[in-house]
Amino acid sequence: MTLAIDLFCGLGGWTEGLLAEGYDVIGFDIERHVYGEHRYPAQLVVQDVLTLHGSQFKSADLIVASPPCQEYSYMAMPWSRAKAIAAEYRSGARDVKQLTALFDACFRLQREACDAAGRHIPLVVENVRGAIPCKKSAVIRNSHSTVSGVA
Repeated sequence: MTLAIDLFCGLGGWTEGLLAEGYDVIGFDIERHVYGEHRYPAQLVVQDVLTLHGSQFKSADLIVASPPCQEYSYMAMPWSRAKAIAAEYRSGARDVKQLTALFDACFRLQREACDAAGRHIPLVVENVRGAIPCKKSAVIRNSHSTVSGVA
């Protein structure tokens, strides 16, 4: 079977599609999400993604990730406070590494998985448009990945 790893899996949006395409999926999230009758539809590992090591994904064929995006979404709002926070990140007054830590973890895990497997394992990271400039910064440090925007 083809194995996919779903990081920050939530209720399993990626997983539903991957299961429909015949993948075996293992999801990782910091908590179990339940919304009414909806629950994660595959094997779920409740663990902080920051504590994972990519070598455990060496048999994966695909890694997908949807890191939390609340801060990026907030900074894209037209409010003066949101714009001030974005300016603080751009100026260096706030540590961008804290903002991008979850993205960096995705790329780190992919790099470790590829190194352990001795082959390329594709990574797809989904997020809001406002995260693109920060994601590009993270990708520059990682030769295994590319980032493109959406309109």
